[in-house]
Amino acid sequence: MWGTRRRSIVAVLVVPAVVGLVTVACVSTAPPPVGAPSTPTAEGITFVPATRNVRYVEESPYNDDGGLLLVRVDNTSSAPDRIEQVFVNGTPVESMPGLKWWRAWPPELGPAGSDTASAVVTIKGITAPLRAGEQVNVSVQTENGLGVSRSVKLRGALLKVGSIVASPDRSELVVFIRNRSDVPYTVDHLAVNDDVRIPVTDPSVSTPDGDWTVEPGRVLIARIQLDAPAPVMAPIALQVGATGPSAQREWVLGALRLIEPEFDLGTWHSELPERGADAKRATKSVPVDQIVGGAQPRYQELWDRWRIQTNAQRFANPATVAAQQGNPGIRSWLLSDEPDLGNEPEDTSAAVAARVDEYRQLDPTHPMWVNFAMQRKFNEYGQVPDITGHDHYVVCAPNAIIGSGWSRVAEMAEALDYTDVLKDNTEPLPMWIWPQLAADSAWNCQPSAWAVSTQFWLSVMGGADGINWFVWNSDYLGDPKYAAAMAQAPRDVQVVRQVRDVLTYGEIESSSVADSPYIETRTVVGEEQQVVMACSLRYTANGPPWFPTYWNYPVSGNVTVDVPDWVSTSTIRRVTPSGTEPVAAAVAGQSVTLPVSLDDECAVFTIGAPDTTAPAAPSGLSRAEADTLAWVEGRDDVGVAGYRVYLDGIEVATTPTAVYQAPTVASGTWTVAAVDSAGNVGPQSDPAP
Repeated sequence: MWGTRRRSIVAVLVVPAVVGLVTVACVSTAPPPVGAPSTPTAEGITFVPATRNVRYVEESPYNDDGGLLLVRVDNTSSAPDRIEQVFVNGTPVESMPGLKWWRAWPPELGPAGSDTASAVVTIKGITAPLRAGEQVNVSVQTENGLGVSRSVKLRGALLKVGSIVASPDRSELVVFIRNRSDVPYTVDHLAVNDDVRIPVTDPSVSTPDGDWTVEPGRVLIARIQLDAPAPVMAPIALQVGATGPSAQREWVLGALRLIEPEFDLGTWHSELPERGADAKRATKSVPVDQIVGGAQPRYQELWDRWRIQTNAQRFANPATVAAQQGNPGIRSWLLSDEPDLGNEPEDTSAAVAARVDEYRQLDPTHPMWVNFAMQRKFNEYGQVPDITGHDHYVVCAPNAIIGSGWSRVAEMAEALDYTDVLKDNTEPLPMWIWPQLAADSAWNCQPSAWAVSTQFWLSVMGGADGINWFVWNSDYLGDPKYAAAMAQAPRDVQVVRQVRDVLTYGEIESSSVADSPYIETRTVVGEEQQVVMACSLRYTANGPPWFPTYWNYPVSGNVTVDVPDWVSTSTIRRVTPSGTEPVAAAVAGQSVTLPVSLDDECAVFTIGAPDTTAPAAPSGLSRAEADTLAWVEGRDDVGVAGYRVYLDGIEVATTPTAVYQAPTVASGTWTVAAVDSAGNVGPQSDPAP
């Protein structure tokens, strides 16, 4: 793809034939809990039921027992085309009760052999006929008058696409395939857009250990070499086929635009452009890489001088959006904040989907992002944008029990519940989470140190691709009310930075277990390293919902990790804000048992071979102020621990973050180099201009 074609799927415009169709009984009208193996599919048609977590009591009469229906469409005509209309059981999607929206990605079908000759049509329904066990007919009509119709009874399949991530140079895709069954499946077919690859026989696709079997409850990591680097925001229509017991065939589809691969760290701090150099330096030192704000020159200056990108909020003027194409200071367009709480016409999922399509046309170089508030509609809105996100101010925001007139004190575990539900309903899209750090006094509550750390790491445990504090504000640094939260946040960020690239190129698994009911644990599995996280849920809470009081208590125990065969167990370290330290772990083959003692901070460990790879050279070094240098966070195979600062080639300082302040940044040639936790030092950057 993006180069010489290998082999196209042969069709004029066709949904591939159904292979090995097996039906199951209709599912209950109550959506299954998170993680239930219930992804009905057939070749070319994939149905993903909506899920929610039954532990979460803040529900409304709104009941989504439908899901997402994905249909692959291929154009092998020599003329480009466009999908114009989609019908379900003979009725246009927009006219059928219970169906919310449809989209085609990419929207334009290129001629046969082009990068966009294949598309995935996604249809969202919240009730019948989009349910397991239903007989469904899907018809697609195009602008050139071509059409296709396919009937299928939706059935329960057991594979799902987790994440799709580009390599730093965009020459490869890293794809995570999740097996939610209790039997193994062997992947034997991959198609990226119209480019078909056959595992085992095709050297352009690989796994870490050469094994294409995805074990029950685990993920398979597949690396796909592209014929040429993928363009910015390239459309990806992925098809995966696998064989299970008794030669049963399973197929799964996924579609997205390929955003820049990052584990993002940010905040809602729209006032930062008006602050002085000290505030910007403090924000960068957290470090914060992105903020929510606007697209005016004062936000652009944050990128030009401080290397902080902006998630720009919705603009009414289309020309403003169109003018930002290719601007590196824009991270994304935030098109809607909490639309799932509103009842206005512009807040419906169909209206938000239309707005996303509008902005994609205005600016094809930046991703579109929507932030949500309520679990009850994650599954309706979540697949609309390129990046999905949600708030969880668990310890300080009361939860209203809808329809009852009552509120309740939230449970900390809901931070993980929310994130699990969002990921389950939106993957393979990346998601950003907003844990509370500090807010105005109207909330009558501020999280303590343990709550800050727990919210942060429970979000990562759920598969977050970015953490955006609500809200980091340098004005709070000297306020005793915020002292615990503001001191803890940088400590957690310093830990996450040391494993940041594993989080970017790894996938969440439930492959660890604790021997204490008070310890929550998950792992992130990568190609060479595994990150293990553990947080304490031993606490009590009481008081009115608008003024709760929480107490936490220390807890100790052991976490046992099932390490995949391709990850070495030779080096096991605990990651701390200041670096890593050895752990007295017990190793039995690929099983590792870690002693865990938790109080205010969650525990994070790495398992893998010794790290001998140096980080890449940092980029974007600039003179932010007369006494300050700033640059873009560096990359590594695991993560970056800090930086060395050089003047005329001589090391003059070290700093843990991507900012350096000196009494005076003297004349001369300034460069920086990244260092990882293993002590590997990367090459020096280009000099500051």
